[in-house]
Amino acid sequence: MKSLDFSRSDRLQDLIKRELSIILRDKVKDPRLHGLTLTRAELSPDKKKAYVYFSPINSFNNSSLEEIETGILKAKGYIRSALSSSLSLKYTPDLIFYPEENNLI
Repeated sequence: MKSLDFSRSDRLQDLIKRELSIILRDKVKDPRLHGLTLTRAELSPDKKKAYVYFSPINSFNNSSLEEIETGILKAKGYIRSALSSSLSLKYTPDLIFYPEENNLI
């Protein structure tokens, strides 16, 4: 029976966030991204883009927002490739990372 509480898009957003958290924790070796907290993921209506929000405030790492963004840009291709291999989707969305607005100082 189909769930009435959550749409496919909602389930995919949760799955993408969970898988990206695991990839960042276990596979990405960049010290600027160590302990990075992902707060949410949102899919575009056509599911071709995933907007991933992260918290730049982190108790595990003293990297600045600029260092984190540089690390994400360097690792973005690898992260998308790892996400593609862990998900069984026809098309892996393009990842666009944003700092969470309410956590900026």
